[in-house]
Amino acid sequence: MSFAKVLREAVERVDGAFSAMILGIDGMPVESHTSEKILNLDSLSAESSQLMRGINSAAESLGLGVASEFSIISDLCGILIHRINTEYYMAILLKPGGNLGKGRFILRAMVARIEGEFQT
Repeated sequence: MSFAKVLREAVERVDGAFSAMILGIDGMPVESHTSEKILNLDSLSAESSQLMRGINSAAESLGLGVASEFSIISDLCGILIHRINTEYYMAILLKPGGNLGKGRFILRAMVARIEGEFQT
């Protein structure tokens, strides 16, 4: 399966999306697709890894189980992140005003399509 194709499709299907990526919990990007260079994806990937570990730790400490999805909405963009498995995540990045609801829906659908490739 071509991850690049799945990521490109995700960006094309969500109004306001400008990038999608698969990243490891270690901060290393696996694959990405960008239609418009707004952020440094390598930096985002590295920072996101710490954030994902922190959110997972907090969720477990609170007895919530494993965090499967979270988002960051800022002045510059929206970042939607969904867990593929314990080691990998997929993210969609949207411009302000982008369709967050459709982004979450497409993100879940795309993760379902690729998660079999990440079986450990």
